[in-house]
Amino acid sequence: MRTYQNQDLIVYWEPENCIHVGYCIRELPSVFNKKNRPWIDINGAPPEEIIKLIDTCPSGALRYSLPEGSRVDPNLAKGPGSLHYRSEAPRVEVRLVASGPILIKGPSALYDESGELLKTGDALSLCRCGKTKNPPFCDGSHRF
Repeated sequence: MRTYQNQDLIVYWEPENCIHVGYCIRELPSVFNKKNRPWIDINGAPPEEIIKLIDTCPSGALRYSLPEGSRVDPNLAKGPGSLHYRSEAPRVEVRLVASGPILIKGPSALYDESGELLKTGDALSLCRCGKTKNPPFCDGSHRF
């Protein structure tokens, strides 16, 4: 984990969990620039803007906390990007079946690349072999 800190904010980045820095660069280029070293300039925007962006990080690779003496309102730093955030949502279980699908158990919604809702439910079975005739859902084709 890499850490970036100023007097008002600490940003943590776990590069192994990052799925694409393009999201950060597009949304807050004054802070995130992969051409710079370090690529995160914690002084590039107000801490509240950085917090807002990190709360929407799609992979959870970015997190934040407030150092002692921070001038940021602590109530603004309680979102999903907070290092101390604990969700109150029901737990969803994801299982990888050997030579089989990805099973999702628990209340969930599956969206396609364009944001269109494909299915909701308490149990989803997603293909991971590519043989299904009903993508992205498993139809048992992996057995044949």
